[in-house]
Amino acid sequence: MDRSAREALQRGMCALADGDRSAFDPVFAALWPILRRFAERALLDPSAGEDAAQSALVKVFSRAAEFDPERDALSWALGIAAYECRTARKKQARRREDVTAAPPEPGPAVASPEDVAIDTDLQAAAAGLLGTLRPVDAATLLAAARGDREKSSLFRKRLERALSRFRKEWRARHGED
Repeated sequence: MDRSAREALQRGMCALADGDRSAFDPVFAALWPILRRFAERALLDPSAGEDAAQSALVKVFSRAAEFDPERDALSWALGIAAYECRTARKKQARRREDVTAAPPEPGPAVASPEDVAIDTDLQAAAAGLLGTLRPVDAATLLAAARGDREKSSLFRKRLERALSRFRKEWRARHGED
């Protein structure tokens, strides 16, 4: 912002502080692009930056009566914008958002021979255990594995009991792991 524009902004803010509402449009025209660019750079997100700049402008105009003519108007407005950017960053952190992070890379699609052997052994051990359970427990576990889950509380309770019995048998044969 050049010196003449900065002086015009200072005069406009002083007029707003004195209650002259006709100074609203020139102050808005001077501050909006500066605050928007500042907030976009601070937040690294154009939409979040625009929201923060809008909030800052609302506060600038609602607190215009508090403006001290001895202070620099641009610095005062940028201070309010910086506060709004910090608030926006805190909100993003609370929502655990990271606009700069790249999406996670997909893992390898091909299993190693060791993983295949472990899966085969575990499936064989689970199938062997399934044969030792009561028929209703085995049928419930197989239905759940196929995705044929009923929405009833009776099925959920049967599944809970079947899983409990399966875990008990697994621990008896193969230990805690």
